[in-house]
Amino acid sequence: MFVAYVLLVVAVLSCESKYAPNPHMVPREKKFSPAIKFLMNRFLDQGGLPRSYKDILPDGENYWGSKTYVDVGAINWKGEKVAIDSQIAIQERALTRQGLNLYDAATWQIGLSLWWAWSFAESYERNILYTGTTGTGYSMDTMAGGLPGHLPGMQAGLLNIRADGTDMKYGDKQVAGNALKSIPYPGNVTHFPQDPATGKPLAPVKKGPGSFFYRMIGPRYFMEDPLNGDFSNSWKDPWPVNDPTTRWNSAGYIHWNDWKPITGENVWSAMIGPLQTLAIKTGGNFSNTTCGSPEHSVPCTWKTYDTTPPPVQLGITILPALEALMSELGSLFHCPKGALIYPPDKDEGANVSNENNFSAYAAIVMLNDILKNYTSGSSDEYLSYALTTTTMLRTKLDAWFSKYLLSDPSELPDGRRLVYQGGHVIGSTYKPVKLNEAGGIAVDCQTWGLTVVGAENFDKWYGAGEAYKVWQAAKYYAGHYIDGKIAGVGYTDEIKNGTVKPNSKIWSAEWTFGAVNMAQVLAGDYKKMGDMTKYTSLMDDAVSMLGFMTKKYPEGLQMADGSYVYANARFFIPWGWYANPIGALCSTAWSIMQEQEFNPFVLGGGDKPKIADYIKWKEETKPHKPHWFIDSDEV
Repeated sequence: MFVAYVLLVVAVLSCESKYAPNPHMVPREKKFSPAIKFLMNRFLDQGGLPRSYKDILPDGENYWGSKTYVDVGAINWKGEKVAIDSQIAIQERALTRQGLNLYDAATWQIGLSLWWAWSFAESYERNILYTGTTGTGYSMDTMAGGLPGHLPGMQAGLLNIRADGTDMKYGDKQVAGNALKSIPYPGNVTHFPQDPATGKPLAPVKKGPGSFFYRMIGPRYFMEDPLNGDFSNSWKDPWPVNDPTTRWNSAGYIHWNDWKPITGENVWSAMIGPLQTLAIKTGGNFSNTTCGSPEHSVPCTWKTYDTTPPPVQLGITILPALEALMSELGSLFHCPKGALIYPPDKDEGANVSNENNFSAYAAIVMLNDILKNYTSGSSDEYLSYALTTTTMLRTKLDAWFSKYLLSDPSELPDGRRLVYQGGHVIGSTYKPVKLNEAGGIAVDCQTWGLTVVGAENFDKWYGAGEAYKVWQAAKYYAGHYIDGKIAGVGYTDEIKNGTVKPNSKIWSAEWTFGAVNMAQVLAGDYKKMGDMTKYTSLMDDAVSMLGFMTKKYPEGLQMADGSYVYANARFFIPWGWYANPIGALCSTAWSIMQEQEFNPFVLGGGDKPKIADYIKWKEETKPHKPHWFIDSDEV
């Protein structure tokens, strides 16, 4: 480990920015904190690909054998207990240990970059995202006929991590993944595809369909379950999901099967993470970098696609998918048909998610603004396409936000209103998931939504003070309180006998950091609008949440190793994944962003009101008793 840190310091020093640093960066001379060490170790200890979670607890206990896991057990999306060796249970454990969610990776990139370690973030981009693979799909013994049939080698990676096949149908027009507009690969790289039948190399290619990435990736096709090892009877053909491509699996190999291209993960991984990394590295001057690859670099003139920075190219490569997924009403669809999302949705191709929309809007604005500022005078086909497409996407999302966010007051028993989680768009009809339905209330749609849209726009569209009221409603239904004070938020409400009830038991580190960020942003908005009452109320909430969550677990949410848990308890989140009290890449990255007052939804981190400045201001402005005043209780 000592050697690894020596190499780390050398690498960071070798790539120190030559430009004015981003104002949110950690002072250069500061020693690494436990949080940044956790982020770094999730990369160094895992062979070049970070992982979303650490399921070995700081005291060395395996989480899957802990009382927390045993007491709740393995559960499905309905909350029903399932066998501990079922396909659902094994998939959760294996993906938790070996998987990387691409949103988590994007936050990880930003966290590293704020600590001057962007070289590691760039290595991940170049070796995974630009190449579109986590390794060859076949080992040498397979190519030589050492393993039967089409079985990948045991050390084989995921050959293709982009959803560019005929099985994925994008948008209303059901455009096949391989029929999307072709875009040159980022970093000016060449792909070397393999014949899926033989594993033999095919002709090299320089561009491919502008499809999404799968939401989650891993270093190997074959996975190991922490409880059952490499095999399970429950994974024999036709399981899982009756997959016709795994008819070979009569032995019950546990293998990768999460092939879900989701809008939210894609805009974070291909736009927000890489663009923020570049913004931090260059101090916001996107001409002060090199293009191409380190081995074949060229000056960044922005006149052609090849002379445009690779992170910008990466964002452009998913624009055809986003364009195809734009609905008639202005919302992006959640995923292409064929993603097989979980929980199942028979109309998944029409599914929309406002959390995805908010993330996408922030990402598209970043890319659109960069293109406006740097591509003037360029006649390049791909840069022109990117500018036109991001402008269109930005405009349509603006229109969606102005009409379709706020719920009807009749949906909750007390008349409170919240931002819809999403629903389905079919043609010109929007059918939102009602707030009194399971999964209807999503806290991140309130926090991220209000952060991205802002109080000024939200109140202009939906009424004076409505942004503030939405936050009050979110706290009521999903706030976590300690001694009557707001400590953070969970994910959603509870539905009991068809009635919406507050759920105050769940406390999420990642989503609470998002709530703190939102409270600061809204506070700044209301202060500009002259409303100091809302400003102080929102900043008080931010200070309260941050004060509670930064305490050590289980009193707070920070683990002994400096990481932050994903949540304080085991819980199935109704939109398709599990929360567990284990160290999480995204929660820990968010802790660094918050410590540096960095808002990831604004290119360069923005300028929200700072927690320390507010505490100082409040202390200076609070009434003080005269020195001669004697309290009656003291007499």
